[in-house]
Amino acid sequence: MDFNNQRSSKDLGIKINDWIRVPKVLLIDEKGENLGEVDTNKAREMAKAAQLDLVEVGATSNPPVCRIMNYSKYIYEQKKKLRKNKTGKAKDLKEFRFSAVIDVGDMNTRIRRAKEFLEKGHPVKITAIKKGRQQFTQMKQVFDEILTNFTEYCSIEPEPKSEFNSISITFKKDGKTKNKQNSNKESKTIKPEGEQKSQNDVQTESSGTPQDKEV
Repeated sequence: MDFNNQRSSKDLGIKINDWIRVPKVLLIDEKGENLGEVDTNKAREMAKAAQLDLVEVGATSNPPVCRIMNYSKYIYEQKKKLRKNKTGKAKDLKEFRFSAVIDVGDMNTRIRRAKEFLEKGHPVKITAIKKGRQQFTQMKQVFDEILTNFTEYCSIEPEPKSEFNSISITFKKDGKTKNKQNSNKESKTIKPEGEQKSQNDVQTESSGTPQDKEV
């Protein structure tokens, strides 16, 4: 251990060796034994004799808590924990809203973006809404058509949540609850108006539709 390497971690704000300039410290040795209050110079000499570092691990204490340890290994473990906490953080929920009369192009764009977020690990909420005098059955038809594009994903809820003017379901990339409503349907892209066979085709929306948003 190169004790003369006067390092102070800028990443984690940790003082070591000669950077510790208080007169006394509460010392924990390399075996984990609490030695109590020790003169800082003596603590540094003990660390040097063990070919280790004197590392400040409790800066808020009075006097500060220091430990004799392998500083490089300590920093590695601390950064490893930070990376693990960062990668383990839950992804934000993304919501995509579809009007009962949404334009086909807008619908396909939102479906594509929803899938992109799902592949990145975000849960995605699909919501169909109706306005004014639009019929619930019209909204439900659009909703069911949209769901045919998400058969490979799992739904968080066992069934879609239906309210007076909306119906929604939340998907995730991995899980146990399958998209039961469309498990036997082939995933497909909505065809532009004029190419659909049903008489209740998705119509072109005359006004703007709500943009997809983060919840």
